[in-house]
Amino acid sequence: MSTLTHNALQSALYGTLSGDATLSGMATGIFDRPAQNTDFPYITIGESVCSDWSTKTSTGTKHELEIHIWSREGGRKQTASIMERIYSLLHNQNISIIGQSLVFMRFIASSITLENDGWTYHGMLKLHAMMHDSE
Repeated sequence: MSTLTHNALQSALYGTLSGDATLSGMATGIFDRPAQNTDFPYITIGESVCSDWSTKTSTGTKHELEIHIWSREGGRKQTASIMERIYSLLHNQNISIIGQSLVFMRFIASSITLENDGWTYHGMLKLHAMMHDSE
């Protein structure tokens, strides 16, 4: 395995999401870690778990990753709409990852919860990606 591929995958996710005009019109930004006073709604690229997925002939990684949506608009509708757009951009899409060949990226699960502050809706999309080193 040439790298753990977390950074390559995160860069590809950021490029795909930030490059979409529709999604850019729905959220104020896409962040690894937003500034304290970031305007809502926004998206964060969250947790990523990487494990080995190598064979005798190729080096690969398997990722489970999360994309988070944060909204303070009354109700879940805004959060759900942003989640649907992200799903359409990532699920079963062939995104370009530097130094890697994406075998697939698939949706696993999602949730929308109201945070303890009573104002913030938190959406989460969980995805599964399989990659191998480019030849």
